[in-house]
Amino acid sequence: MKIEKSKLAKKIGQMKGIINKNSDNGALQGILVKDGYLIASNTELTVKAKLEGMEGESFIIPMKSFDLIDNLPDGDIQIQCEKNVITIQMGKINNHFKTYPVEQFAYDMNSFSEDSSASVMADRLKRAAQHVIYAVPDGAANKTMEGMFFKCAKGKLNMVGLDGHRVAWDCLPLSGEFSFIVPKEAVEKIIQFDIKGEIRIAYSRNAALFQTDDYEIYTRLIEGEYFQYEKMFSYGDINTVVDRCLLMEAINRARLCGSKEDRMPIVMEIDGKSIRIMYKNSVADYHEEVPLQEEAGTKLKIGFNPKLFLDSLKAFDCDNIAINFSGKRMPAIINAEDSDMTALILPVNLKED
Repeated sequence: MKIEKSKLAKKIGQMKGIINKNSDNGALQGILVKDGYLIASNTELTVKAKLEGMEGESFIIPMKSFDLIDNLPDGDIQIQCEKNVITIQMGKINNHFKTYPVEQFAYDMNSFSEDSSASVMADRLKRAAQHVIYAVPDGAANKTMEGMFFKCAKGKLNMVGLDGHRVAWDCLPLSGEFSFIVPKEAVEKIIQFDIKGEIRIAYSRNAALFQTDDYEIYTRLIEGEYFQYEKMFSYGDINTVVDRCLLMEAINRARLCGSKEDRMPIVMEIDGKSIRIMYKNSVADYHEEVPLQEEAGTKLKIGFNPKLFLDSLKAFDCDNIAINFSGKRMPAIINAEDSDMTALILPVNLKED
């Protein structure tokens, strides 16, 4: 088999993070080449990526060869497999690696009913996922928090993530009725891969498949009932619009007055046509005013964890955002100007409270 090094190395680089290096099944520590696809699996998540030039081939690329392939010079690689030994050759470079029989590469990729599927453009799905993924924690006491909630109803696909301190929610038009929780790792792969065109979402009680012409991402679903996120979004009477970048820059400057160990909150003082950003610790007393595009009306002084607030603002990709406040102990709700993206951030109690 002859394949261009850059194409093979790119696909391996995308997929090697899926592999469980401690798997009891040694074959699953490599990447399977089969029917024109590269396949990586850790039993919970399986990804198939089409790669031209590998049609008709069937063997396992062992993990020990990944770094070699990545560091080969540009050009075509010759790969052969015979008696569970893979040979990688390029010019004067020639190396042999032991590998595993193809039949030992056991992975799930169940079939799904056409009645249990829906299709959406990949770029729209990826953009919504990027808006939400930051709020999905890597680990949580409640397992359902470790995934992104997909709920399709009333002509919209809602995508939600939350971690106990903040909520991110975006939606896009889609017909159908379903709901399930997709593990964070699977959503990250959807974002990471250069998926284009239409993506088919198929699902069953315990698994889901995201499929395009070039990729198939199969994942086990997280069991459990998701939170009633809609009820968390209770709007108050204080509304304003602000330049997102100006607000981010001000919060970041205030945050830099502290240290990693410093857990002091930023204080926002909303007053008329500006938000005053304040940060005070034993060595600094920072103040900056950010102009508002719409007068807020009622005055309010409220505190937030600066990192959590910044993470939420960075997830938006619009110029201006609307912010709604209900009170100093109630969440702030942020809305995008150009999409249905919404974020909620819980405040922190200030000492003077």
